[in-house]
Amino acid sequence: MANERNCIEHPTVINNVEYTLQSRTVELDDGMRHQEYRVLLNGDEIKSWTRGDILPYFGLKQD
Repeated sequence: MANERNCIEHPTVINNVEYTLQSRTVELDDGMRHQEYRVLLNGDEIKSWTRGDILPYFGLKQD
């Protein structure tokens, strides 16, 4: 189950459109962890939670 307290948001502009990137760490029942991200446009989800760490592609770091 995802730990929502670890969800961070980064506004990002692509082709003059502002998107919100959300990133979170998911901890599974067996203790394993992985990164997930999703993309919002005007508060609407346009890409659902997907496994991976997208932040480095935008020069962003997860704190």
